[in-house]
Parts: sequence; structure tokens; C-alpha cells
Amino acid sequence: GKVKEKLANLVMFDKATYDKMLKEVPSYKLITPSIVSERMKVRGSLARKALTELVAKGVIRQVVQHHAQTIYTRVTKEGDDEDDAEEEQEEKGKKGKKK
Repeated sequence: GKVKEKLANLVMFDKATYDKMLKEVPSYKLITPSIVSERMKVRGSLARKALTELVAKGVIRQVVQHHAQTIYTRVTKEGDDEDDAEEEQEEKGKKGKKK
């Protein structure tokens, strides 16, 4: 079979990656542990802990809790209820489409 490339993702945050995470992640519209893991090159478990920390700080908020995947979004000033519905619809739309 084909040889899969190994991912060299970080197990612990270094200062630069941690600062980058604090700055960039709250600006994403759709935030999941897998997205953070991929973009920041960190392990999935570390991405989950980081997102839990950001929720505690009030920088992002949880939209959907599922046993396999948790979905977060950035905190907006007003109209929070409307954003929830839009985020969920977008996520459902992405899962349904196949190329």
C-alpha cells in the first residue's frame, strides 16, 4: 500500500504557537478541535484543551456538543441567537454535500 506521511504535531504549546492560537482562533467563524489541530499543527487533545480554555475566558462560545465533535463560534456583540441557527445550518450543509 501507500506510505502515509507522519504528522509532526506539537504535544505541548510553545510560546509562539500559544500566542498565535490566542490571537487567531477567536477570529474564525467555525471553530472545531480538528480545525485548530490542523491549522496550528498541534495534537487534537491539546486543541480540545485550548478551546476549553478559550470558552472559560469568554473569547469563543460553544454551539454544538456531540460525543465525537464539539463546534464553537466567535463571540458576537448582539444577535447571538440568530448566529446559532446560521452556524448549525452551515455545518449541516457541509456534511450533506459530496463531490
